[in-house]
Amino acid sequence: MSQPTPLSSVLRLCAALVLLLQAAATQAQQPEPGYLYPKVTLHIEAWLPPAPPPDSLAQAADVEAVQHARALLGTPRADEAHADDVIKPPEQVAPRFTYLLGVQLDRRNAPHFLHMMELVRNDIEWLLAPVKKEVGAGGRQRPFVMSPQLATCPITYAKLGETGSYPSGHGTTGWAWGSILAELVPEFADQMIARGIAFGDSRVVCGFHYPSDVAAGRLAAAALLDRLHADPAFMRDLAASRKELAGLMAGGAGKR
Repeated sequence: MSQPTPLSSVLRLCAALVLLLQAAATQAQQPEPGYLYPKVTLHIEAWLPPAPPPDSLAQAADVEAVQHARALLGTPRADEAHADDVIKPPEQVAPRFTYLLGVQLDRRNAPHFLHMMELVRNDIEWLLAPVKKEVGAGGRQRPFVMSPQLATCPITYAKLGETGSYPSGHGTTGWAWGSILAELVPEFADQMIARGIAFGDSRVVCGFHYPSDVAAGRLAAAALLDRLHADPAFMRDLAASRKELAGLMAGGAGKR
């Protein structure tokens, strides 16, 4: 008859299993590789200012700005803000910008561009990860969590309130898309930058972010773009995307 396994051995085995499950969960939550990450990192936590303290004048100004934007609900600007509630995949974000160019992009007519923006989005997720904490882990509460009575756009992501508000991933994404498209199609630079700004501001209109969240996201995007321009793979894809969009614009392919 076999001897029973000592309790200490069972406890050690359980502890090992817990560690393995935690490691697997952490790995599963990590973004896909981008151009830089995970091999090359920007230490955003070293230079991005923290969110305004709850009792600060900056926080009070944030709250006032969100409250002021409630007047936009029910207007076309709020409809635009709700339509801007996309962040990936790039096929869903592209129409929020390329309607200004009069073209419709997909994986067939713009494979280089959409692949590039997918990798940029992965880099954004890696970049923000050290400072964009879940609320339960100390992340900043979103406006509608701080003020449950706050009117908002329809919430399409059920766990939005659990995710940290600072910095804004949409603010980062909007600045990245607007800046890259301004570089690729310089004759539309003003429109692309304006659209990128509006894309981030839509989060304030919806009541999902404070203005300082969006501003921090734009600062993060600017730093990331500077670093990406020193990456050979990104620069090759940028050149290929420029030719791709130029051909679409000149030939009328993909026109709406």
